Amino acid sequence: MTSPRHKAIKIITENGGTIRTGEALAGGIHPRTLYALRDNGTLEMVVRGLYRLASLPPAGDPNLALVAGLFHRG
Repeated sequence: MTSPRHKAIKIITENGGTIRTGEALAGGIHPRTLYALRDNGTLEMVVRGLYRLASLPPAGDPNLALVAGLFHRG
C-alpha cells in the first residue's frame, strides 16, 4: 500500500515537479499531506498556491516562476 506522502510525490513528479494547490486537491492529495511535505522540506513554496519539489535544480529564471504563479494552467 502506498502512503499518502509517496502518492503525493508521485503525482507532483508526474506533473513536472510543480503543482498548484487546486491541482493537488483535485488529484487526491489531502491538504494536510501537502503542507506536511512543505513543512518537512520536500516541497518549497514558489509563490502562494504554487509548490515545487525541493530536489529539483534551481529555476533558471525566478521571475518566470513568480509570473507563472499568477496564472492558472489551462
